[in-house]
Amino acid sequence: MAQEKTKRVTKRREVEEQKALTLLDAVEQIAEQAQNSALSEAFFKKVARPINYIGERLQISDKQAVMLALLTNFYDEWNTLSDLTQYTGCKRLQLLRYAPELNMLRKNRYIRIRASNNSAPALFNGEAYRITNDALHAIQYNEPFYPPKYTGLTIREFFDRLNDLTEQRKKEGLEYSLFVEEVFELINANSTLPFVGEIKSLNLPEEDRILFLWCCDMLVSENDGVIIPSDIHALYDGLHGLSRRQLTALREQQSLLFDRGLLQPINNDGMGQHEAYELTSYVRCELLQGLGVKPSKRDDGRLLSCQSIVSKELFYNPKEERSLTQLSALLEPEQFDNICARLEEKGLRRGFACLFYGAPGTGKTETVLQLARQTGRDLMQVNVAEIKSMWVGESEKNIKALFDRYRRLVKESERAPILFFNEADAIINKRNENAERAVDKMENSMQNIILQEIENLEGILIATTNLTKNMDSAFERRFLYKIEFEKPSAEAKQTIWRSMLPSLSNDEALQLATKYDFTGGQIENITRKQAVDEILTGHSVELNRLIEFCNEERLDQPVHRRRIGF
Repeated sequence: MAQEKTKRVTKRREVEEQKALTLLDAVEQIAEQAQNSALSEAFFKKVARPINYIGERLQISDKQAVMLALLTNFYDEWNTLSDLTQYTGCKRLQLLRYAPELNMLRKNRYIRIRASNNSAPALFNGEAYRITNDALHAIQYNEPFYPPKYTGLTIREFFDRLNDLTEQRKKEGLEYSLFVEEVFELINANSTLPFVGEIKSLNLPEEDRILFLWCCDMLVSENDGVIIPSDIHALYDGLHGLSRRQLTALREQQSLLFDRGLLQPINNDGMGQHEAYELTSYVRCELLQGLGVKPSKRDDGRLLSCQSIVSKELFYNPKEERSLTQLSALLEPEQFDNICARLEEKGLRRGFACLFYGAPGTGKTETVLQLARQTGRDLMQVNVAEIKSMWVGESEKNIKALFDRYRRLVKESERAPILFFNEADAIINKRNENAERAVDKMENSMQNIILQEIENLEGILIATTNLTKNMDSAFERRFLYKIEFEKPSAEAKQTIWRSMLPSLSNDEALQLATKYDFTGGQIENITRKQAVDEILTGHSVELNRLIEFCNEERLDQPVHRRRIGF
C-alpha cells in the first residue's frame, strides 16, 4: 500500500510539473518555499524549475529571480534587507550577497530603491526595495519584460520618461540621488535631441539642471506654468539644506536659471508675485517647441517666424525708399555675412543697430515685419512694458536675460534674427542725471545695460519710436542707421488710397490725398470702416460717405461749443 501511495504522489507531482508554468505561478512557488528556508541549497533545489522559468523568461540570474519573486510577493510594500532576512530566516551576512543582484535589478528597472530618512545602516534599514509597475504587469500577464526605452527618443518620449521619474520621486519616494542618476542617464542617452543639446550647452550645475528639468516637466505634463515653493520642496523632499539653498537663490534673484534666461519671476500688471516663478518665453517657444506648450501671457520676447509674416505692399516717400532699399540689401544673408567679416577684419563692431522714427501710423512697425520676411530672418519681438518691473533690480535682470537669449539665437541660427524693440520711447529717453528715487536709479541702470549691449551687439537690432526730441544722445550715437518716416506725400497717399480701395478713380484718390493729411495707418482705418459699412448696408460706399469717414477720423478739427455761464 505504501509503495502504491508513493507512486501516486510521484505521478501527481510529475503531472503538475508537466503543466505549463506562468510567471505568477513561479513567483508564488518561490515565495512560498522561501519563507524560513534560509535560502539554503535545499530551497534552491526545491524551486529549481520556477527559478529557471523566471530566469529564462525575464533574462535574469537565479538569485535575481528569487529576489524579484520575494518583492513581487510584497508588491504593495517597500521592503528592506532586514524585512527579507526576517521572512526568509537568512542571516544578515548571507543576504548581503544579494545586494549586487538587487542593484542589477534596479539598473534594469525591475525594481526601485528608496532611501530611508532614518539613521539605520544603509543596506538593512536605510534602503527599501519595491517592484516597478511595468515589471509587475509583465509577471501578472505572463509577458516578457522590456525595460523602458531610454535611447533614440523623440522629444515627446523624452518627457514621458522624465515624467515617469518625477512621479516616482513625488509619489513613490525615489531617492534623490537615484532620481538624479536616472535623469542624467536619460539626458546622456539622448544627446542628439536639440533640447538636450541646449541643456548641455548652458553648463548648469547639477542642482540647477535638475531643478530646470523638474520645472519643464511640470509645464509639459501638467500644463502648470507657475512654480511656487511647495514645488521646490517636492523635488528636495527630506533635503532641507538643498531646498533652502535653492529657494534663497530664487528669492534673491541669484539663481543661474535667471542669468541663463530660463526662469523669471511672475509679474502681473507690474506687481511681482511673492515667490512665484515661470519658465521664460525662450524655454516655452523654442526649447519646448512641438510639445503643445502655450506661450505665457507674460512672455517678454517671443520669436516670430519670418515665414508666418504676411506679405504687404508698402509705399514710401523717395528719401525713405532709398534708405530702406540700402538697409534691405545689407540684411540679405550673403551680403550681411560678408560685411560683418570685413568689419571684423578692420577691427570694427559687427552689429547693426537701426532706429525708425516718425509719427504714428507711418509704417515703421510694418516695415520691420516686411524686412524680416524679405530677408528670411525671424523676429525676436520685445515687449518693453513687460520688461519694466516694479521690483527694483528685476528689470536689469530681464534686460540681461533678453540679450543673453538673443546672443544664443544669433549663435545657433543660420541667419541672425532681428531683435525688435517696438515703441521703444520708454527705454531710449534721456537719463536722469540727478536720480535719487529707486525707480529713477533703476531706469538709469537699465538704460546703461542696453547701451552696453548695443555696443557689444553681434546681430541686428531695430527700434521704433514716435518721439526723438527726448532721446538720450548716447543712444543716438549707437544707432548706425536712423530712418525718419514722414507722412506720405500727396502722390504716395494717392497710391495708398488706390491700393486699398481699387474702386476709387485716380481723381477721387487724388482729391482725398490732397484734402486729408493722413498717414497710411489712418487710411487703412477708413478702408476698414468702409468695409464694415458695406457689409452692414449691402451697398457700395460712395465718395461722399468716404469723406464723412475721413472727417470722423480727424480729431484735430475745431469744435464749436456753446459757452456756459454769463
